[in-house]
Amino acid sequence: TVPPREEIDGEVLLKEVHAAFGRYVVFASPEAQDATVLWCAGTHGQPAWAHAPRLAVVSPEKRCGKSRLMDVAEAICYQPLVTVNASTAAVVRSITEDPPTLMVDEADTIFGTKKAAENNEDVRGILNAGHQRNRPYIRWNITTRSLEECPTFAMAMLASIGDLPDTIMDRAIVIRMRRRGPGEKVAPFRTRRDGPGHGT
Repeated sequence: TVPPREEIDGEVLLKEVHAAFGRYVVFASPEAQDATVLWCAGTHGQPAWAHAPRLAVVSPEKRCGKSRLMDVAEAICYQPLVTVNASTAAVVRSITEDPPTLMVDEADTIFGTKKAAENNEDVRGILNAGHQRNRPYIRWNITTRSLEECPTFAMAMLASIGDLPDTIMDRAIVIRMRRRGPGEKVAPFRTRRDGPGHGT
């Protein structure tokens, strides 16, 4: 059973999360691992924050561990909402006063080319605005003939091959991934076995 929140030792919990990431992911530096652990912990304190830094997980090529990092983070972050593509309306409707942690895998398919970036300008605007509180997405409700203000504030992780748009990178903690070197090994991560409630 999970002990009452006041009985959970934060230092012990952070060490366990740090060890879990080290078990499944090879980071380019110890600092990158520390930053990822602290960002994931920060998702559980969103009501206390004035800003919601993005976590940009980027790599120069495939098979550098981005998706694995996201798998582990999904098991740890507060109310993760994972997508590989989403409409503006879907993103906006997913964010409430008690927001989920947005997790966008393969973000390069959204922003990687000029045409894709242009087609997803509204999504980028929401991700930019959601970095700070009180930056609502305002839309016209044709049914009620009134303005509707939708919150945008939420922690967000984006995984991409190549850098994301500058406006997102400027608001992000950037974790640069690389392929594992000879002798670097990680344990296989299986959601059913290693996910929440199964010993992660």
